[in-house]
Amino acid sequence: MLMSMMAWRSGRRAGRPTLRFLPIIVAAFTISAAFGVASIFSSNVTSETLNQVLLKGTRCGAYSEEKANSIYKQLTLLLPSQSEKASKFLNYGMQCYTNETHADGCNLYIKPKLPLVSTRGLACPYGDNICTLENDNLVMDTGLLDSLEHLGINTAPEHRFQLRFLHTCAPLKTKGYTSDYNDSDYGAVKRYHYGDIANFHQVNNWTFELPVDNAYIPGDNTSSADIPRLEYSLGTQHHYSTPNETLLPGANTWSPIDALKRDDADVYLLFMSADGIHYAGPTDDPWFSAHKNASEIHYQKTKDQFDAWLQDEPLGVMACTQQVQYCNPSLPEGERCEPLRGGADPRKAENVKKIFPTDDHFSVIEWVDNIWVYGVYTISATVGFIGASALRARYGLSYGYSAPLPDDQWQLEAEHWIKGTLASLQDVFVEAANGIPEALEDFRQPPLADETVAQNLCVNQKIVSTNYSSFNVLGLSLILIIGVIVVVLDMGLEPTVAWWQRRTYAKHQARDEGYPSDKIAHPLYAALEWNQTSILQLQRHAQEEAGFGEWTRCATDVPVTEPRQLLAGLDLRRIAHPLLTLKHGTPASEWSGENVIAFKPWGGVRRSDTGLDTLVEEAAAEVEKEGKKVEGEKGDTEVFVGDHNGYGPDDREEARGLGVHLHDRTMEDQQPGQEWRVLK
Repeated sequence: MLMSMMAWRSGRRAGRPTLRFLPIIVAAFTISAAFGVASIFSSNVTSETLNQVLLKGTRCGAYSEEKANSIYKQLTLLLPSQSEKASKFLNYGMQCYTNETHADGCNLYIKPKLPLVSTRGLACPYGDNICTLENDNLVMDTGLLDSLEHLGINTAPEHRFQLRFLHTCAPLKTKGYTSDYNDSDYGAVKRYHYGDIANFHQVNNWTFELPVDNAYIPGDNTSSADIPRLEYSLGTQHHYSTPNETLLPGANTWSPIDALKRDDADVYLLFMSADGIHYAGPTDDPWFSAHKNASEIHYQKTKDQFDAWLQDEPLGVMACTQQVQYCNPSLPEGERCEPLRGGADPRKAENVKKIFPTDDHFSVIEWVDNIWVYGVYTISATVGFIGASALRARYGLSYGYSAPLPDDQWQLEAEHWIKGTLASLQDVFVEAANGIPEALEDFRQPPLADETVAQNLCVNQKIVSTNYSSFNVLGLSLILIIGVIVVVLDMGLEPTVAWWQRRTYAKHQARDEGYPSDKIAHPLYAALEWNQTSILQLQRHAQEEAGFGEWTRCATDVPVTEPRQLLAGLDLRRIAHPLLTLKHGTPASEWSGENVIAFKPWGGVRRSDTGLDTLVEEAAAEVEKEGKKVEGEKGDTEVFVGDHNGYGPDDREEARGLGVHLHDRTMEDQQPGQEWRVLK
């Protein structure tokens, strides 16, 4: 269209050609642009990267230590597996709970990470002014986690729920909470008094103890590379919230002092020792506090001397709390959530039942609660499984020497643990539906036969996977529907309109009805004009007007000739103005010489100027005797044969002028269907 507009742009050839062409060009461009944009967005109809899929749930089940009923299997199978997973969850938290949007290895669950908001500046969450920092403690809140959006539990909309985790952490004072004890084997021991500890033998009036100066630092100028690596140590105690210890028999061995006792939260104590670890500078972090000047350190390679600092106290103590909360999003605001509480609080069933009143909905919560309460790795569980490996500060420790730690290192450690806890929360429902490791099959407790809700949850756990492709039904349907409409309109609109006009015209003719006398155009003019300007009809017009062929079906889409009709070829005597002619081919003698390829003698297989390998006549050996006279009519296209005497070069040149070919053959070479005759 643009080329046509440019060709007719002169006002002498047509009136206002630009204005007449421009609307059509704009419409064509708009349609093309629309299809181009649609083709880009059509790629979103299918996804072959990460797609949400449902697990089959064929090995669904929760952990049950009672089912295995073997302390040996717990020690040799279950606990090693749990230690390995504790490290895995902390590593996942470090890698995926960051500000990066597409970190590698973070596509295991329905969400790469769960939301977590850390707020600093919290007042001491405990009593008796026991916190080291009065108004600079830490709270970490997940907000309300949706069962489908965040956890991938694909329940019916009326059975969805929300779950919230709230943690607080604060370093504790040690002054006034310690005592010295002299052990006959280990010497001086420091004991910390934050509540009594009960075991099978007795009840101790202290919470944690460790030998003083327990690190092996020889005085014989031995290098730090020649002794066991100086290492952090990390211990923990926990207390699950309960109004009465008899409601959780055997669950709590630590009885917190009143300042740390919470009946609305689980409380964890963390005891960290950096005995013998040398810091390159003073450390002001309240949990890792190190201002005690050590003896000079010598660098063995250069003999340089530099100062180092040691931990102020044998232990740094931190207390953390964990609270959880279920909410029913179907209830009105203000009525949908239970009070914040500890994870294993024995009163939870009563409160949860109030906000999930239907049996099926409550059964969903029962199964979910049973899964995560056992399977989520709390701060205490993580430290219990892997000890000092749970500390981020270890990554800066080398040969017992560490760079100074930042003032908020304790907060970084607490966030690190909570990220591991949330990673385990993401994993626990997937593992329950997919099945625990086969090596731990003795500990798997599948849903009972009458637990239909739990069985349904087993086959409705969502994850993301690259093994399957998803497609958008609405998008795909729109593409198909719009595409079919466009194709049908393109193929059917023209013949339908033409059929309707012909049908209307035929009805008028059949009823002998006339048309208004002032009607200039024939009723079928528009339909026939559209038909007659098609490519095939235009070719038919050119051939027929030049007198070539007897044509039929001239008012249809595909005109045809009568059998054995010869159509026109091109007369190229004027290259700039080719004409249709009955004669096929133009003798070289009549070429105008304008833009004509130079004549090439016949012979062999040569490459033509079109770039194609063309078979040309192989000239016979020139016959020395005088050739025979060439006879024939100009324009003959049959194959002619010479007699046994052959023809000379002049005869061949004259034959080419007549449009015939001469061959040194006999009539015996004639094939069936060929009409040969001899020129004399």
